[in-house]
Amino acid sequence: MKRHSLFVLFPLALTGWLSACGGGTSPNNSGLQGTTLAEQIKALEDSGQLPKLDRSRDIKGIDADNNGIRDDIDVWIAAQPFSDAQKNAARQSARVRQAELLADLTDKSELDRLGNLSMASVKCLRLSFMPDYQQGYDLSGKIVALTANTKQRAKQYLAYNRAVSGSSGRLPEGNTCEP
Repeated sequence: MKRHSLFVLFPLALTGWLSACGGGTSPNNSGLQGTTLAEQIKALEDSGQLPKLDRSRDIKGIDADNNGIRDDIDVWIAAQPFSDAQKNAARQSARVRQAELLADLTDKSELDRLGNLSMASVKCLRLSFMPDYQQGYDLSGKIVALTANTKQRAKQYLAYNRAVSGSSGRLPEGNTCEP
């Protein structure tokens, strides 16, 4: 099974979305006609329809408690209507995605390690949402999108995917959720 096969189309969609974030005005159905995309996003964040995300140019972002998860994503996960096991699985996935952004792309052993952690996190999410395992897969993709939410982060995520392109691995056996 190819590593990251669940996210093959995500980088393309993310790149298209980010390239569309160049400003201008855009009509929509939310009553925000004539406003810029940035203003629309802020209004949706203020209303709670979108999570408030760190949009700094820093790839790492803020992780004040040093748990490996950007604080804005940690807050978003905590606010979700998930069970504790599902939130823990989401945090495990978020830690892996953050580590992928910060990885040394020339260190093959680190990339292999992250690939194994990625597969484990995807399986953990899937198992935590059984019998609706698709919800776990969908959440995994959403965490990727939240993590790679700026142009700089998206570029780094794409660079990571190029670095691991062609690698392969196996879906781990057993319970892959971190304690």
